[in-house]
Amino acid sequence: MSAQVCVFGIVACLQVLVHNKLSFLLTRTFLGLAEAGYIPGAMYTLSTWYTKEELTKRIAIFFFGMFGGTAASPLLGAALLRLDGKCGLFGWQWIFLVEGLFSVAVSIFLFCFLPEHKEVPRSSNQVDFSGLRPMKGPLAHPSKPHIPFRLVWKTLTDMRKWPHFIATGCVFATWSPLTTYTPSIFMELGFARIKANAFCAIGSLLTLPVILFFAWMSDKLSKRGLTVMVAIFVYLIALVMLRIMMHRVDKWGKLGLWTTVNALAVGYHPIHNSWIQINCKSSEERNISVA
Repeated sequence: MSAQVCVFGIVACLQVLVHNKLSFLLTRTFLGLAEAGYIPGAMYTLSTWYTKEELTKRIAIFFFGMFGGTAASPLLGAALLRLDGKCGLFGWQWIFLVEGLFSVAVSIFLFCFLPEHKEVPRSSNQVDFSGLRPMKGPLAHPSKPHIPFRLVWKTLTDMRKWPHFIATGCVFATWSPLTTYTPSIFMELGFARIKANAFCAIGSLLTLPVILFFAWMSDKLSKRGLTVMVAIFVYLIALVMLRIMMHRVDKWGKLGLWTTVNALAVGYHPIHNSWIQINCKSSEERNISVA
């Protein structure tokens, strides 16, 4: 996991050298490849330390880091854009360089301090890294050192998992482009570049209480599937409102609509993530499903 973060940071730094469309597309492709395994790996690691009852809250806290970073990134970008022209670099080059170097530094921290999960005999209890209490249950530890291809195929063709996969695909097909192009959208509404980047942080910050609320709701009701459906339906309502109202309000109204959509898009995600893991029969199946 630390190696993935390090490679991601190095590729991010190399974007400073981008000078045409082809080099841009190539570096972005490698950037995607470098980051793709981190979240599934992190989810799997969490599942080896916590029980079914504990997992949802821990995943929600994990996504606090992800979406908190998404909120801080536009603010950092807005600040770094002010360095435009310093040391012969454009503002966008400063963004890639600083954020890439930060990722490399974090990878070193991760390598030094992330505790490795040690497989233990089935007859004993897994102890978490705090050393304070034993862990029990099917999520406690992996059962095999490798994953055979036939299990990958069996998991991917299991129709009971397809609602999970389709739901994730549908939400991210709308949310990911929105977050990627939100600064450009805000600039088209008439906001200056630096201000547009800063405004992007609002929706991401609002995501934090949203995911916390749905995680609390999931634990309170013990109905993960129902909570996921409610959260996705709330996001759908926000999208419909955006579609209906977009051309009827001024730029501040449009800013509010886009911000609402960004805030509500992924409230379902931590619960959905733990839901699919809990329904898996083995650690190997859980790993593949999350990926």
